Amino acid sequence: MAPILLGRPDNFKRGPPLIGIKGFGLKDLARRANKLRRRAYREMPVASANRTAELDHRMCYADIAAILENTRLGVSSAGAALALWRAYSEHGLRAWCYRFGFPESLTHTVTIVDIDGALQIHDAFFNLSYPCGFYEVLCSLRSGEAVTGKREVRDRKIYIMDRAREPSGTVRWLEEHADCELEPVDGLRRFELLWDPEAFVATCPAIEPLFRDLATRGYPADPQFSMLHPVAVFDGAKWHRNRVDMPLLRGCNLESPVAALRVTSRDLESERARLTETTATIIRLEADLVEAKSQFSAAARRFSAERETWLQQKAALQAGNTALKGELADTQSRLSSAVDLRAQRDSQIAQLRAEIEDAARQSQLQQNAIDALRGQQREWDAARHRLETEIGDLRSQLEAGSQENEQLRQNAAVLASRVEAADEQVIAISHYLSPLIDEVSRLRCERDAISRERGLLAAQIAASPRARLRSLWRRLINRRQAAT
Repeated sequence: MAPILLGRPDNFKRGPPLIGIKGFGLKDLARRANKLRRRAYREMPVASANRTAELDHRMCYADIAAILENTRLGVSSAGAALALWRAYSEHGLRAWCYRFGFPESLTHTVTIVDIDGALQIHDAFFNLSYPCGFYEVLCSLRSGEAVTGKREVRDRKIYIMDRAREPSGTVRWLEEHADCELEPVDGLRRFELLWDPEAFVATCPAIEPLFRDLATRGYPADPQFSMLHPVAVFDGAKWHRNRVDMPLLRGCNLESPVAALRVTSRDLESERARLTETTATIIRLEADLVEAKSQFSAAARRFSAERETWLQQKAALQAGNTALKGELADTQSRLSSAVDLRAQRDSQIAQLRAEIEDAARQSQLQQNAIDALRGQQREWDAARHRLETEIGDLRSQLEAGSQENEQLRQNAAVLASRVEAADEQVIAISHYLSPLIDEVSRLRCERDAISRERGLLAAQIAASPRARLRSLWRRLINRRQAAT
C-alpha cells in the first residue's frame, strides 16, 4: 500500500461553489452529480496493489487528482468514493461515503449524495449510478431483487500496472481487453480501458471469497447484495463503524427475508438429505436386527446343547477332581519328606562350603608367606651381586696398590743407595773445607727428610686396599652368620 496522501492546512478549503445552486432543479442537480462522478472516474486511476494510495479527506479534489497524476498512483473504491465526496462537498452538495461488504474477504465503497432530499448512490470506481434512491435500492436487495445500475460507457479509466507485482492472469486480461496501452512511465505500464464490475471480477482474486460469503448468507453471486452488510459510513468528519451509530442507517432493517428463506431452504434440504440418510440407516439397522435375532435363536439352541454337554463334562471332572485330591495328599506327604532331606543336604553343603573357605584362606596365607620369602631371596641375591661387584672393585684396587707399593719400594732403595753414597762422600770429604761441612749438614737434613718419607710410605702401605679388603670380608662373614 502506498503512503497515505495527507492534506496540508491550506488544502482545507472548498472548491468553487455553484452559482445559484439552491435554485437548480432536480434534473440539473442530478446532471451535475453525474458529471462530477464521471470526472472522478476519469481522473482517479486504478493501479496494482502496491501502487494504491489511501487518501486524506481533508485534501481538496484538485490536489488529490494532481498528486495521483504526478506520483503515478491509483485508488481503490474507498479512495474513489472519498474523492467524489470531496468533489460533491466542494460544490455544495451534502454527501456520505458508504462502505459495505465483508472485511475478511472484500469490501466496496460508494458515495451517497443528497439531491433535493433524495439520497442517490454514485459509484465513482465503476462509473455507476442507480435509477432509484438509496433506501429503495436497499429495500429491493432485501427482497432478493438486484437493481440494474446505469452505466456510463463513454468514459475510460487508466490502469497503472507494476509488472513485478501483478498476477500473470491480470496482465493477460489487460492486454486482451484494454482499449489501448499508453506509453510506459517510470517502468509502469498504463492501459486505457472501460473499468466496470466485469473487469474488476476478471482481475481481482478476492472476488471468489466474496461469492462464497454471499452464498453462505443466502444471496446470489452478485457483489451488489453485499450492500446489505454495512462496514462503515463517513459523514465528512469521521468514519462511523458502529452499526447503531451509522448515519443514514439508523433504524434501518437490512436483514433480507429472501436470503433468510434461502438459508432456511438450504438448511431444510440438507436436513432432508440427512433425514433420508438416517431413514436408510434405520432400515439397514432393522434388517441387521432381524438377522441378529435369527442368529441369536440359533445361538441359543447351540448353547442349550453345549450346556448339556458341559454338565456331563462337569460331573466327569468332579470325579476326576476327587481322585486328584487323593493323589495330591500323597504327593504332599512325599514332598514334605523330600523337603526334610533337602534341608539336611543344605546343612551339609553349608559345612563343606565353610571348610572350603577355611582351606582357601590357609592357602592364601601360605601363598603370601611364599611370596614374602621369594621377595627376601630376591633381595639377598641383589645384595650378593652388589658384594661381588664391590669385591671385584676392591681386588682391582688392591692390584693397583701392590704396583704402587712396589714402585715405592724401588724409590726407597734408590734413596737408600743415595744416602749411603752421601755418607761415603761425607766421610771422604770430612777433611775438606767448611763449605763441604755445610753441604754435609744439608745432606743430613735431606736424609732425615727421606727417613720421614719412608715412615709415611710404611704407613701408607699399612693403610693399603688389601687391609681394607680384609676388614670388609670379615664384616660380610659376620653378617651372613647372623642372618643364618
